[in-house]
Amino acid sequence: MKNFKKLICITGDGSSTIFLPDFNEYYHSKYGAVSESEHVFIKNGLYFWKKRNPNKKYCNIFEVGFGTGLNAFLTFKESKFILNTKLTYSSVEPYPLKLSEIEKLNYGKKLNDNNRVFNFIHNSKWNSPVQLSKNFTLIKNISTIQNFNIEINPDIIYFDPFCYRVQPEMWSKKIINQIVSSMSKYSVFVTFSSMKILFDSLKDLKLNVEKIPGPNKKKKMIRAIKNY
Repeated sequence: MKNFKKLICITGDGSSTIFLPDFNEYYHSKYGAVSESEHVFIKNGLYFWKKRNPNKKYCNIFEVGFGTGLNAFLTFKESKFILNTKLTYSSVEPYPLKLSEIEKLNYGKKLNDNNRVFNFIHNSKWNSPVQLSKNFTLIKNISTIQNFNIEINPDIIYFDPFCYRVQPEMWSKKIINQIVSSMSKYSVFVTFSSMKILFDSLKDLKLNVEKIPGPNKKKKMIRAIKNY
């Protein structure tokens, strides 16, 4: 999505997102960018995993689609409350946003950070580990998922590409199989989508898949657990 027009929009919860008019596609839910990410990835991903693994000292998170960096930002903020677990947050993004676009987003202000940490996340180096705190390491990778070797054996997958209508290749069995193959035993896969094609792919790969209540006005989302 490198060379397409991008517009900054305010979503229903007051947080900003990016709109791609050429695709009629938003980076986040128009009903609430922050509230969507908190519900899908933080509540039903990070904290769901932590509740199931209260004594585990390390957690590897792998995100498909770094985008605006909102999921990474929210996860870092929550890491302050999970002091007994070191988080390594790795993400892939083939088309990083420009800093001039990032500066127009209001996540820092919305979450009482004044953009300090949010800007640091975006100004940090790509393709190498960056220590943001004692228990949070960020690795931003400029790559497509197709050309990326997932080496961290994720405990949590944040699956956050554009929707099937815009990026059907991201929802293919080949990509899903690549991701699931990298996952650790008892790892958790979460996404905003409730698509049947994804549900069936995860089920075919022997994951325990369920549709749970979604964020904002979205009725359902998918969460899956790898029990092998």
